[in-house]
Amino acid sequence: MVKSDIKIKDPLDFEKVVALSFKRKGYEIIMPPTNTKGYDIELRKDDKCIAVQVKNHKAKCNTSQVKKFQHFLEQPDASKFTEGWFISANGYSKPAITDIKAEEPEDLRLGIFIADRDRVSWTYGNPESISSKEPELEPKPKPESKYIGVFTCKGGVGKTTVAAHLAGAFALMGHDVILLDLDPERNLRKLFSQDIDDEDASVFVPPINKNEMGTTITVLNHDEWNPEDYPDIKITICDCSPVLDKNPKSLVEKFDYCVIPTTLNPLGVSKNCDVIIRTFKHIRQLNSHAEMFALINNYHSNQNFVKKNQVLREHLKRSLSKYTSTDHKCKFIDPDAAKIRYSTSLLYWGYHIVEGTKPQLAFNSHGGKSYPRTDFLQLAEYLEEHTTIDELRQQGH
Repeated sequence: MVKSDIKIKDPLDFEKVVALSFKRKGYEIIMPPTNTKGYDIELRKDDKCIAVQVKNHKAKCNTSQVKKFQHFLEQPDASKFTEGWFISANGYSKPAITDIKAEEPEDLRLGIFIADRDRVSWTYGNPESISSKEPELEPKPKPESKYIGVFTCKGGVGKTTVAAHLAGAFALMGHDVILLDLDPERNLRKLFSQDIDDEDASVFVPPINKNEMGTTITVLNHDEWNPEDYPDIKITICDCSPVLDKNPKSLVEKFDYCVIPTTLNPLGVSKNCDVIIRTFKHIRQLNSHAEMFALINNYHSNQNFVKKNQVLREHLKRSLSKYTSTDHKCKFIDPDAAKIRYSTSLLYWGYHIVEGTKPQLAFNSHGGKSYPRTDFLQLAEYLEEHTTIDELRQQGH
């Protein structure tokens, strides 16, 4: 039903404020029935029919929220819409913007509504030729470096893949990253070198925006690492040996955060999640301050596995809670918040070794999308939201 006169009884009724703003700009406004899922406002102008989703959150909108709206636009129920506009009151997280700019969807726009100016500042896509820059934040003191250990007492759960691609996610977000290879297998050296004997193991990550510099991931063995040689690098990710004693004690003591990958299958959660709990305990022996996060890797999201996934997830949460209730710095990342899905891109990552081509991460798009890129950006976003890693955004980091 078309509502020609929208009266705002509550000034905080963000949805109606946005609708009125577009009405003043000449759009026909159609407010859908209450509890309509997927969008909040329908705009019409000329030959355009636009679905608008609005979010009046204090926090910046994250990857999951944007991806959910993007998924709605792809459904048959949204076929009448020529494009979708996601309007936020307080902006977007860096991973959300990075992921969308990498995919470059043509039918999606991200905007920030500036109420006191009655206008939208477009962060991605620009239908009204308005500047897309967000307000600059006041500079803060330069933060200390962050150390992240990727560790598990069990092999074969994708520890090296997680370490490398988490580094890739932070690189996409604008950080140069050091990857320390502490595993005796030295797989990172193999995966990031064109020649097995090459001393230079690194990857340049091109910028999403042409006017940015791009970033680097540099792989080092422990005996090559000297933090004084890399004063500007603020994120160091360690691919740890599964044998705790094989990891340099001085480094384990530095860990600010640890990511413990596991698989959501009977072996991954067997014996009441003994492997994960042993990993928590082993690290805690040497490090009393690190925050630790158990992460589901190689997650099969096929609809055929929904019931089994739910049973295994509940078993995992119950088993871990017996330990996490006594150590509040240990957390289980629920797959709804962040997970690494099974993908052939990750399965065949490293194929360049066979081909003899230059090393690269499994972030290439297929059909405009990359599940690994989205998932690892979402993991990086989760870590930012639950730790102090976001401090690194200050003063160019």
